[in-house]
Amino acid sequence: MKALYRHFYQNTPEYSLDAENTWGITGLLHDADYELCKGRPEIHGILLIDKEGDKIPTEIAYAIKAHNYERTLVLPKSLLDWSIACCDQLTGLIVAATLIHPDKKLAPVTVEYVMNRYKDKSFAKGAHRESVEKCEEKLGIPLPEFIQISLGAMQSIHADLGL
Repeated sequence: MKALYRHFYQNTPEYSLDAENTWGITGLLHDADYELCKGRPEIHGILLIDKEGDKIPTEIAYAIKAHNYERTLVLPKSLLDWSIACCDQLTGLIVAATLIHPDKKLAPVTVEYVMNRYKDKSFAKGAHRESVEKCEEKLGIPLPEFIQISLGAMQSIHADLGL
């Protein structure tokens, strides 16, 4: 999420480290209630905010609820909202692609490798590709570039991800 923030704002007067950190925190928190919502996907994102919303800034809370908009019906509005909604499914797909790569490491994974897996609808069937593809319409980023931003960001923290 920080990489997406930098993509949009790094060389603009609007850039701020606080805002970059807001995007990063959104990325870290958005699935905090995932395990608690097993079998109830319509409350994923909502449950966290219901329990902890008074501790979470409004902008982050809304993005968390909206990242699962297909089920929560909380529609993304801002660039932050759409970024987490598009990025969420892609990062899971990148991890799945990494785990079937011969090296099982992020470093050798390329955009082309991810794209080939992405096009195979039987691969990572749970990844909602339509959400990822919204990157073009809602973020103005072509899919291969969106994959490159996400993959590069994940590769930069590969040790933290254990990949």
